[in-house]
Amino acid sequence: MYVDMNREYLKDINTTEDVKIPEDPLERVIGHEDVMPMIKIAAKQRRHLLLVGPPGIGKSLLAQAISFHLPEPSEEITVVHNPERPERPFVEVKSRKEIEDEILEIERAEGELIDPHSVPEAVAERLGFKCIHCGEYSSAYNSICPKCGGDKFSHIKARRKHIGDLLGMFEMSSGSLSVPQKRVTTTRIMDGVEEVVIYERVGGDSIKVLDQRALEKRRQMVEEKPRNVIVPLERKTFIQATGASETELLGDVRHDPYGGHPDLGSQPYERVVPGAIHEAHEGVLFIDEIVHIAGLQRFIFTAMQDKTFPIVGRNPQSAGSSVKVDEVPCDFIFVGACNIADLQYILPPLRSRVQGRAMSFS
Repeated sequence: MYVDMNREYLKDINTTEDVKIPEDPLERVIGHEDVMPMIKIAAKQRRHLLLVGPPGIGKSLLAQAISFHLPEPSEEITVVHNPERPERPFVEVKSRKEIEDEILEIERAEGELIDPHSVPEAVAERLGFKCIHCGEYSSAYNSICPKCGGDKFSHIKARRKHIGDLLGMFEMSSGSLSVPQKRVTTTRIMDGVEEVVIYERVGGDSIKVLDQRALEKRRQMVEEKPRNVIVPLERKTFIQATGASETELLGDVRHDPYGGHPDLGSQPYERVVPGAIHEAHEGVLFIDEIVHIAGLQRFIFTAMQDKTFPIVGRNPQSAGSSVKVDEVPCDFIFVGACNIADLQYILPPLRSRVQGRAMSFS
């Protein structure tokens, strides 16, 4: 038997198993029924909130519960290297669908695993799976065929010795002459078109096939500009920034003692650190006792208004002081909290953004 938490029949509760815990965190809050509809509207319409009341009344719990009603994040934010002006990295925003498509492309670039019996016989022989004497298949690590006892690699060894004699007995280091070979490059006909295909031995009993599409994707991945994911797709939708410093709230660029030297140091894009306002993108940014960061309230207001905020190096003595990343997305729901006596210390423009949605608790 389950007992609704809102019922007063506490005598019916014998153990914690008798208490039904609602899945919705908002339904777990008791005593603020008049506030709940407004909280849900704020989550649905992405409105900012100001919660006013004494400590311990549930302001942070309500703020955290709002994130439960938000959809999962749909964007990933990446800082990309700018080869022409490294101190001005680019910002790249990718949707969930774009990221999922990229993952599929990467999986294709990694190739398909197949059984040794599925590749051409000549390839199976050169990779060490098929015996050239009796045709028996076995592990590539067995140089002696378990069926006929013949040397599976005698033809490769003979070829290697012959080439070595022709070159004056110099040691051969080419991977194509190893015993057995790890990779075989050949061609095949697909849909009437000849394409390059690579068969690569992985593990003990599998072969990875890299077709033209996989090879092209690998080439593109190598040529892609270096990047740094600062706000991943899979992330929390509730960011607690109470008492945050300027760098924690707004982001920063880490110091590099080598001054970003291309050979010794770290490039600027690698040292960009997001602030709480950026990590709260598509989520909730909660700041309790907001009057304690009075000097930063104007930055929060700007981020709320523009839905973007630059990340800059904030230490003038740091090598990152000259680095700036413009228009980094930060579209969040702001939830501030304070005591009623502190309302006068909240920046008027910031307070105006939540005017009419301030909630007083008693």
